[in-house]
Amino acid sequence: MELFGLDLSHLVLYAAIGTVGGLLSGLIGVGGGVFFVPALVYGAGWNIKEAVAASLVIIVFSALSGTVRNAGSRDPVDWRVAGLLSLAVAPASLIGVFVSRFSPDEVVEVAFALIILVLAVPTARGGSGPLEGRRKIPRWMVFAAGVLIGALSGLVGVGGGVMMVPLMVLGLGLSAKKAVSTSLAVVMFTGIVGASGYVVTGFRDPHELLSLPPLIAGSMVGAWLGVKARDPLPDGAIRVGFAGFMVLVSLRTLGGVVGVLP
Repeated sequence: MELFGLDLSHLVLYAAIGTVGGLLSGLIGVGGGVFFVPALVYGAGWNIKEAVAASLVIIVFSALSGTVRNAGSRDPVDWRVAGLLSLAVAPASLIGVFVSRFSPDEVVEVAFALIILVLAVPTARGGSGPLEGRRKIPRWMVFAAGVLIGALSGLVGVGGGVMMVPLMVLGLGLSAKKAVSTSLAVVMFTGIVGASGYVVTGFRDPHELLSLPPLIAGSMVGAWLGVKARDPLPDGAIRVGFAGFMVLVSLRTLGGVVGVLP
């Protein structure tokens, strides 16, 4: 049995990867790329650059699903902040796309590993409670950081939600939960621009394009479920567990680059 040119086992694998990544996207406000990229590389045998490209495409739909679901929540998207921050973050993603396309795979692998290692701590801590009430940071610094976040998003396929939440709380005055909702909207716009850059420059293997529909469908279902489940589930435990996963993936990726691991 085949669908989208994939046999049943691959169809189930990609749908599962999409669902888990989307679930994390809606649950803790990340774009899902920190899961999608390693899952495609180590679970499906993809090249790192094509996994990054696919991650940005999937992120668009998972973030869209989470954003639509957030419309009915108690802390919906602040569209003014989302629009302004997207003007800095989204176009900058093309910088990362350019660097990725013209650099060796090892550069992208090391960048991905180091970035998710750095993000593990803020992921574990989350964007609630302790951030609110702290000294504010200048708005110009928020948008300057947005350019950096966008470039890193295009380079390694990570939407940047983990970094944007504290920026919006400390620099733009949003509540933590509203910042999580708004970060998904910014991630969505960033994914559209970054994914367009990768689509224009082309995927190496047409088979990978055929794999996108089940990944996208799974991510949209997962993101909707993640937003719905956010309130009753123990957010702290989920964040700490996912941060531990990020550390393991980072060490695994770095071990492969230096030849310690296959």
